[in-house]
Amino acid sequence: MALTDPVLSRIGNVVSGIQCVGGIATIIIAYLTARAIYNVYFHPLANQPGPRLAAVTDLWWAYASLSGRYPWMIEEALRKYGDVVRIAPNELVFITPQAAKDIYLAQRNNLELFVQVGYDAIDTGDGGISGETNPERHREIAKKLAPAFSTRNLRAKEGAIRKLLDLFIQRMQEHGGEAAEMQRWTDWLALDLSADMTYGKDLGQVRDMKDSVFLKATLKLNFFLAMSQLTRKFAFLSPLIYFTVPPSTWFVMPQLINMNSQDVQDRLARQGKTEHLDYFEQLVPADQPKPHNKKHLYHLENVSGQLLIAGWQPLANQFYSCIFFLLKEEPHVLEALVREVRGAFREDAMIGFDSTTNLEYLNACVYESLRLHQDTVDGLPRISPGAVVDGVYVPQGVTCQISYFAASRSPRFFIDPLKFRPERWLSAEHPRCDAKYQHDKLKASKPFSQGLRGCPGGAIATAVIRLFLAKVIWHFDLEAAPGLERLHFDKDFKFIVFWERQPFWVRFKPVSRP
Repeated sequence: MALTDPVLSRIGNVVSGIQCVGGIATIIIAYLTARAIYNVYFHPLANQPGPRLAAVTDLWWAYASLSGRYPWMIEEALRKYGDVVRIAPNELVFITPQAAKDIYLAQRNNLELFVQVGYDAIDTGDGGISGETNPERHREIAKKLAPAFSTRNLRAKEGAIRKLLDLFIQRMQEHGGEAAEMQRWTDWLALDLSADMTYGKDLGQVRDMKDSVFLKATLKLNFFLAMSQLTRKFAFLSPLIYFTVPPSTWFVMPQLINMNSQDVQDRLARQGKTEHLDYFEQLVPADQPKPHNKKHLYHLENVSGQLLIAGWQPLANQFYSCIFFLLKEEPHVLEALVREVRGAFREDAMIGFDSTTNLEYLNACVYESLRLHQDTVDGLPRISPGAVVDGVYVPQGVTCQISYFAASRSPRFFIDPLKFRPERWLSAEHPRCDAKYQHDKLKASKPFSQGLRGCPGGAIATAVIRLFLAKVIWHFDLEAAPGLERLHFDKDFKFIVFWERQPFWVRFKPVSRP
């Protein structure tokens, strides 16, 4: 049967289409091959050691970021390849304290030289404070917020903080020695505290013993937030990131966004009428007119939302980890802490920010928990201006960072680096001081980073954690419920954007006093 002209035409079109697709595929393959060859042999970082896949493509970094094992994979890479490792075609990670100084303390005219890469991958148009990439704009916001983290502001918050901690103590007393699940309770307490310190909001989670809408939704967005950061290197994934939101959270997200906006509006309505100083006070002081500009209001929402999360996560992690490490450690550590705290105070009213400052073993336990369970584990990436970092020249435009996680767990800087040893933080005069740890490089542990973008709330967070632990130890004998012995930090914890901590149960047995 003879083929008609239309049929021949269609066949020709199909063949042409196949040839076109094949041509495009050939071009793509040729491009990727050429790029891989360039990255491995001719890129300015070609001489830096690291996983071979990381030199070729960003896929190694992407897998580490999404696997929940990022801190440990970076730690292992540094252990295997040396003090500086190439973890992506255009990205380096360092481990030494000197590298951290060179990256995060480098500045000119009070402006950072190593500029932040930017976490606002979804491009909302406003980076708040933690996501603001413009050094001048960041300095302006940070300067405005600085008084919020002063000693005066901390003292103004002490009454409200004690009130929430006392409510937690009351709830544990009501348990009557029954086991309480620490993942949930520490999230409730920490987020209640952060909401109150940020803009005087009462979330009531400890009081009502249930998740707020914010907590319930945010904990389910860990993978989504990681994917949004991934689009910094894989822009073509941007349309797909919303598919990583759990279906149950889709209906909550608009409510979550509206809640943050409403919280800012409610706080503005209470301008000059708050019970205590909060962080928001510095953004819009009581003697200034209320803002009505939409852009300004949106900026306030971003900054306050970031402060809320920044205040919640470190507190929750350390409330949890202080108890986790104390109960996992040899009994003599907890016994020493109990003797110090209960020997220092005759009644609960004596336990406060000032009175706990000089409890050396209590402080040592807090510092050691902060060392082992770092919150600054995402690398804090910065873009090099073209500078030397710990003796290595990092070309302009290359992303570089320090792994505080690896540094704080390195045997180069700490004896028994993976063990909870508060003794390493004690002065030589303390009776529990152990000369074994006298040469530890304590400054290698920087739980709040350093420099112009170092966490300004580090001192407040440390004071709150110390007060929490002192009050808990004074009121209760702690006993791990069955199951804790099977949990291990390096095996069971995960980090994506937030830490994912495993549930574990503790019995808070009230101390009998005459």
